[in-house]
Amino acid sequence: MASSSRRSRDPLKQPEEDDSSPGAARVLLLCILILVGISMTMLFSIGIGQSRPLHYPVRQFIYAVVAILGGVVSYNIPTIYWKKWMIYLVGSSVILLGMARLVGREINNAHRWLSLGPVNFQPSELAKLSAILWVATWMSVYRRRSSEFGLGFVLPASGMGLLCLMVLMGPDFGTTMLIGGTGILLMYIGGTRVVYLGVSAFVALFGFWELIRRDPERLSRITSFMHPEEFAANDSYQLMASLHGFIEGGLFGKGIGESLQKNDYLPEAHTDFILAILGEELGLVGTLLVLLLFVAIFISGLMISLRCKDAFSRLVGLGITITITLQAMINVGVVTGSMPTKGLPLPFVSYGGSSLVFMTGMVGILLRISRGSAGVRDNPPPLPESQQWI
Repeated sequence: MASSSRRSRDPLKQPEEDDSSPGAARVLLLCILILVGISMTMLFSIGIGQSRPLHYPVRQFIYAVVAILGGVVSYNIPTIYWKKWMIYLVGSSVILLGMARLVGREINNAHRWLSLGPVNFQPSELAKLSAILWVATWMSVYRRRSSEFGLGFVLPASGMGLLCLMVLMGPDFGTTMLIGGTGILLMYIGGTRVVYLGVSAFVALFGFWELIRRDPERLSRITSFMHPEEFAANDSYQLMASLHGFIEGGLFGKGIGESLQKNDYLPEAHTDFILAILGEELGLVGTLLVLLLFVAIFISGLMISLRCKDAFSRLVGLGITITITLQAMINVGVVTGSMPTKGLPLPFVSYGGSSLVFMTGMVGILLRISRGSAGVRDNPPPLPESQQWI
């Protein structure tokens, strides 16, 4: 029986290479769940002693349920459909960002939110995904001509630049830098010539500096970042309170619920600066645990993306991985005084529905990519020739 089986097998036929990444997907999912659990714990802790102690954790729990449902939906969508829907998502992002600027709710002198009943929605979160899909689409369609100026640089940079401009009108400098940085890295990975990216990055940074220089509020963030002790009573107050939280936490922390900075000493303790509260209550050990979880997410995302055979899926996976990691790095840099204040939340940990829902949705796409192509039908029936625009 065994000999006949060996005779029937074609020795010249190689088994199909499996490009799925189940192990990396499990690690990625586990890290996300742990971070969400840490978020709920810290929000409960921040609520202790407050007039409405369950306000933030209950709302975040609802956001988490919605986010999980969104992640399940995005996981079950074949990756090829994101390529087909890309133009509609980019258009929707531009329209919603324009609406936020014109009729959106003003919070902290910025128009970044659209109100949907009791929920505030940030269109810039959709813009992050839209920019990834735009760049990934064109860099995969024209991957053999990616070194050309028109198809390899101008085309992918045009849509990304439009989204960055709309986000910047918020104004939202942090998200603009995040989208632009992710897009430039994706274009580099996709084969765009370094000289084009270098010149565009220089022009963008020069434009940023001019905008900051003409805005006293944002200029003060730079000066207070460079000399925090001199502005501890005003512009650097938030940063100094954050650093004080890390110092007070020491190695093992003061314990859950024992933070002093959360008692109105540290503004935005539940959102952008939640890591400082975590550092105060769980110490250096807790802070390093969070950082290691993001390192594991980065490595898992890389493994999933680089094993993928399809160019579009690979670039989308890398874009999602870079976005999550880069946003975490910026947030950690801000709360530790390594970067000027940017206003970006810590992914999966900071309080906020828009960030949690869209980040989880992007993770769902990454998990779908981890299934690979072997035995998975990700290609829909072919469209009529007149509808095949890409």
